[in-house]
Amino acid sequence: MNILDSKFYSLLDKLSNFFILNTFWIISCIPIITVGPATAAMFGVVRQWKLNQDTSVVRNYFRYFKENFKQSFLIGILWIIISLLLYLNYFYLAQDHSSFKYVILVPLLLISLFFMATSAYLFSIITHYKVNWKSAIKNSFFIAVVNFPTTVIILIMLSLITAILIYLPATSLILFSIGAYLNFSLCNRAFKKFEQIRMVHNTSSAN
Repeated sequence: MNILDSKFYSLLDKLSNFFILNTFWIISCIPIITVGPATAAMFGVVRQWKLNQDTSVVRNYFRYFKENFKQSFLIGILWIIISLLLYLNYFYLAQDHSSFKYVILVPLLLISLFFMATSAYLFSIITHYKVNWKSAIKNSFFIAVVNFPTTVIILIMLSLITAILIYLPATSLILFSIGAYLNFSLCNRAFKKFEQIRMVHNTSSAN
């Protein structure tokens, strides 16, 4: 049996691609302000793997990094600011021992939930639909609400990945790219439903 045709080699090839993609993403995120373009590039690559069976990494990564730079850079900066504000709010609430903090905590939790739900679809939408940053945020929120069960599954998956990263930091060498692949796979289901809804709406409007 030729080892190049074996399932073991196929698995090894996929894992090496995940590792290479993960490495490029981590290096690209080092300046912090490039987190958005780096993440968009990573999602662009896994989209190619999922939809077009294109297993190349380096060429596609830099292509998507460049193609989606403007909108993903703006979103990345905005998301860093929002994340920092949410963190500071939770930090100060933790220091507050009065009962008033629960009045603030409830809306803060809701805002955090909507933020995470929108984030779950954001970079998949940027790479899949080639939209500007405003449309990406708006459509991410809409799809997150319409496909609530899928959104819950994505958030649970991301929570599990976060827990694994905390307890097994070494998995950061490959887990980010695997998480992006699973995330896009789930988002793609929601996109198909979204496109069906839009098609029905357009047909109804035409009639």
